[in-house]
Amino acid sequence: MPFGWGDGGGGPTREMLEAIHAQADIPGIPRVHMGKVEPYFERLAERLKEKEIPVWDGELYLEAIRGVYTSQARNKRANRRVERLYHDTEWMCSLADTLTGEAAYPQSELNAGWEIMLHNQFHDVLPGTSIPAVFEDSLADYVRVEQIGQDVLERTQEALISRILTEDESVVVFNPLAWPRDGLIELPLSESMAGKTLSADDGQLLLSQTIGSDEEKKLLLEVGSIPSLGYRAFSLAPLSGQNADELTVTPTFLENRFYRITLDVRGHITSLFDKRNQREVLTAPGNVLQIFEDRAISGEAWEIDIFYQDKMRQVDDLVEVVVEETGPVRGSVHLRWRFANTTISQRLIIYRNSPRIDFRTELDWHEHQILLKAAFPVNVRATRATYDIQFGSIERPTHWNTPFDTAHYENPAHKWVDLSEGNYGVALLNDCKYGYDVKDNLLRITLHRSPTDPDETADQGRHEFTYSLLPHTGTWRESDVIHEAYDLNDPLIAQLSPARPQGNLPSTYSWADVGSDHVVLETVKKAEDENAWIVRLYECKQYRSNAVVIGFGQPIRNAVECNLLEEDETPVAYQGNQLTFAVKPFEIKTFKIWF
Repeated sequence: MPFGWGDGGGGPTREMLEAIHAQADIPGIPRVHMGKVEPYFERLAERLKEKEIPVWDGELYLEAIRGVYTSQARNKRANRRVERLYHDTEWMCSLADTLTGEAAYPQSELNAGWEIMLHNQFHDVLPGTSIPAVFEDSLADYVRVEQIGQDVLERTQEALISRILTEDESVVVFNPLAWPRDGLIELPLSESMAGKTLSADDGQLLLSQTIGSDEEKKLLLEVGSIPSLGYRAFSLAPLSGQNADELTVTPTFLENRFYRITLDVRGHITSLFDKRNQREVLTAPGNVLQIFEDRAISGEAWEIDIFYQDKMRQVDDLVEVVVEETGPVRGSVHLRWRFANTTISQRLIIYRNSPRIDFRTELDWHEHQILLKAAFPVNVRATRATYDIQFGSIERPTHWNTPFDTAHYENPAHKWVDLSEGNYGVALLNDCKYGYDVKDNLLRITLHRSPTDPDETADQGRHEFTYSLLPHTGTWRESDVIHEAYDLNDPLIAQLSPARPQGNLPSTYSWADVGSDHVVLETVKKAEDENAWIVRLYECKQYRSNAVVIGFGQPIRNAVECNLLEEDETPVAYQGNQLTFAVKPFEIKTFKIWF
């Protein structure tokens, strides 16, 4: 029996040690002695060598703390933001170090930020089950962590841009994800940008759109073919006529080349017609905001009781609907609802060149013991839904056939949840939420809750988040669900650059690219203890392959496979700038590379 003061961390207390000694003199108590855990497991393994022992294969679902996926939303959003920030910063520093050869990787600065971030992933902080003072401290910590990461990112980005060869004033677009991307960038509409757009390598002008208020106007631009884990420089060019006006946006109707969307007087989506697949996506109104009485019997911040569903009301009081953007790149409608003392503002956004439908939301929340969900009854028949988890995904039931199935009335996920039948599906993505439920064909995301114990002020005030709907052809494996979820959480990075004809770096570059769409190159960083680079990947679609190839931007001098601790090195096949390896379903691979 491992023992010690677990809640808070620590070893045995004086009372525990005294109890062990006292038990030695009590008749009928088993004879025990103290020792270390590792030798015990070694002895156990030896005893079990010739025995068949039962094995639980699958998720150890804890039927007790379903509220922790949502409680203390500010903390969870801050955690997600800095996780992605440090991912981008580590990659950007690796890119700069390998291209400039100046050994400028600020490892001590980044490690200082990581230590604070990981400290705040302690089991009562990130789950949102601490007293108010803890969250005052943790949010201040996240500000510090973000400042460290942002300072390093901007400093490194500037060091790269100052060396990139550009004949004219340009915009350099960085892609921190490991596949070539098209996407949108936003730039301040400065004097130098007025009347300008960007030009691609072939001289074609990129589509642009002015957005924002009169006080803070920005230029929204469509860019394409940004290399994997790399960058591309685009020249500025005079803006000429733009004819790609493919969006229709009114207070009750939105259309692009992917969908026709109809809204009713309550702001609900009454029809979402998928033009590519010629089918209605919904079986009833969608994006319905639902509120529930949320009074858990045992531990409000920890748990959501199944009985919360007994008392549900829809948020129907739509007080404002305004067309904000009409294209040509993006269209949006601003909706504002009122419920009791709370205001919910939301921008429903469609795009010319993306099938994602975004719901960018702002809450001014002043309720207690209330749960908020967004509901999408989708036209899909499936008995299992797929949930994104760390380095993979997991299937869970959509029915309540057994008590074990019923216990899954609230489930955790990271960036997405998907419900797919044989040749069609719908995914629900997010940028900082973790609670979902899928029952039959009803797909719901838990947006907010406000428990009063142990923090009676939990989650009051202003909050921001985005969730997105993504209908798609085929199952999630045949679609772009994984890429779109990463894209929502990790946008392209862009910066204006003056002409640098003396630059010694190419105008476009890819640090690394994976030749298989079922393998995600998740992490690039410097090795902890030596002058090498760590590349961590995972298999994301439950496929098996004997020949996955990573191509790097520079020739490989040496490469080995290692474990997560960057130890136990074993040889791996490489030649020139390519590394080849086999991968099993959902396997995590870590490589150490010298260029």
